[in-house]
Amino acid sequence: MELERQEREQLDFASVISHELKTPLTSIIAAADLLSEEIQGGTTEAQRRLVQNIVHSAHSLQARLDELLDASKRGVREPRLQLKLLDIKLLFGDIKAQVSPIVKSKGQSLILDLPDSLPVVEADGERLSQVLLNLLTNASKFTPEGGSITLRVKKRDTDLVVEVQDTGIGIPKDEQAKLFQPYSRLESNGQRYPGLGLGLALAKQIVELHGGKIWVDSELGKGSTFAFSLPVA
Repeated sequence: MELERQEREQLDFASVISHELKTPLTSIIAAADLLSEEIQGGTTEAQRRLVQNIVHSAHSLQARLDELLDASKRGVREPRLQLKLLDIKLLFGDIKAQVSPIVKSKGQSLILDLPDSLPVVEADGERLSQVLLNLLTNASKFTPEGGSITLRVKKRDTDLVVEVQDTGIGIPKDEQAKLFQPYSRLESNGQRYPGLGLGLALAKQIVELHGGKIWVDSELGKGSTFAFSLPVA
């Protein structure tokens, strides 16, 4: 009964937060859509890409909030997948465009390491984008200014393996096992980094719903590599 009460409280909290965030987000989306229409042809390609990133990210956030609100009403947290055949290279290109402004603001470099050809996967593109954005933004958060982040993919037997490698602070061995648990947050030198500690738990859930696995390889002071596998279609 106590567990059910705590779960109900968490879902109620999620419902309140969703409602509170949707109002300002609606204004942001409307303004971004109007700005995107007005600048067509009157700006540089780089400026248009930045505005497109704002529009895309705002719409993605709205979709996540709608799902969170729906989950709070139904008491169901497991995300639902919409599977389709997916060209992973196109997805990576979109993700790089979204993350580049974050990386650039910290003077970091983002490297895309892809083979010439990749097999198709059957996956939910929006959900995989969630996973990749979480891993890449985490990598940027824990990598000092001037560091580098590499997004790599390779074929291994019947799987594709996606890696996000950084030159950041690294993670102590005793903290690695709990990274994918809900509400777990990294602490380093007595400092607890901001965040709810839900991103990696959700990433694990999404990857496993696709039939894959997720793991981390890290050494304190020498960076981290977060990786996950996806079955080839």
